[in-house]
Amino acid sequence: MAFKAITDDIIVQEGTFGLSFIASGTVYGGQVVKMAGPMQVVYAETATDNAIGVAGDYRTKGYAVTVYGPNNIIRGHCPSAVACGADVFAGNNGCIQDDNAYGGTAPSIGVALEATASGSIRVLLK
Repeated sequence: MAFKAITDDIIVQEGTFGLSFIASGTVYGGQVVKMAGPMQVVYAETATDNAIGVAGDYRTKGYAVTVYGPNNIIRGHCPSAVACGADVFAGNNGCIQDDNAYGGTAPSIGVALEATASGSIRVLLK
């Protein structure tokens, strides 16, 4: 399923901070990202990708993008149902998913702070 751009604010808590990276391809706010080179990020494609955080804004290749990492509360897109309190993982095209289709071998990126049937969800990043 394709990533659906988030229209709400990505960061939902005051006092958060992000780090600046360069987009290695098009990145949307709310997408889970992974390293793509020295100080470069691209969206994570599966739960086995080593995600480093969530992009805070839309950027195209070569432009600076703010990435929010552990201990930040973010808003992302989840294409399936997620229960409040569930561990969440990087999903296809930078989405957030609650099921780990890789037999428990992928790292959780955070905890769902609210339930959703499908759509926008707030997550506390680990």
